[in-house]
Amino acid sequence: MMGKSLITGLYAGVTAGTIAYSLSRKALRGKRKLKARAGRALKNMSSFMDELSDIMK
Repeated sequence: MMGKSLITGLYAGVTAGTIAYSLSRKALRGKRKLKARAGRALKNMSSFMDELSDIMK
């Protein structure tokens, strides 16, 4: 009886740990994507401003 509850608790702990790990990895990936998108947006804006200043000359 005790062995069955021990194994059930072990499985529950492993499952909870796996879920927590995957959520933390997903958040980290989301951060990286956000930084990359922000960098691209800044580069595009810089390029746009350069072209606009060239047109105004």
